[in-house]
Amino acid sequence: MNLKKFGKTAVSVYEGIGAAAMGLLAILVIFTVIMRYCFSLNWKELSEFNVTLFAFTTFWAMGLNVLRGEHVSITILYDAVPNAARKVFSILSCIVMFVVDWQFVRYGWQYTQKMGKQISQGMEIPMKYMYGIMPVCGAICLVCIVIKLIEYVRRPVSEFVPTSAASPLE
Repeated sequence: MNLKKFGKTAVSVYEGIGAAAMGLLAILVIFTVIMRYCFSLNWKELSEFNVTLFAFTTFWAMGLNVLRGEHVSITILYDAVPNAARKVFSILSCIVMFVVDWQFVRYGWQYTQKMGKQISQGMEIPMKYMYGIMPVCGAICLVCIVIKLIEYVRRPVSEFVPTSAASPLE
């Protein structure tokens, strides 16, 4: 299997895990609401699992947003400069994202190590499994940032076009 095919497969698996987690979250939230309001039934374990699954889907999506270029960005300056400067901005943006995400992973890991010994009140499991979502998903996001950085370095300058339709240079 060549590298591109492996990469596409890995991204598909990554997206599939995120989609499955989102689908499960939607089903469980609907179930929880129906059971609570129609039958006055509530399970603390399920409520805590829903919160954990929500956190997982949020952090899991960080890397997907990087790969798809769907992260929050302010493009007014990017759109106003020539293509060569856009390439530099894109590379610098990846470097800044990497540094910020590295800090997220580092401090997320430290927090998990310090607070992870506590037992959760709902599922009654060590909190390290819940807090561990942060450094694990952050590390996956670091890989995605490196992939995007390599893509930007290899992409020809001519492909760095304005993001908005009303660019001052067009």
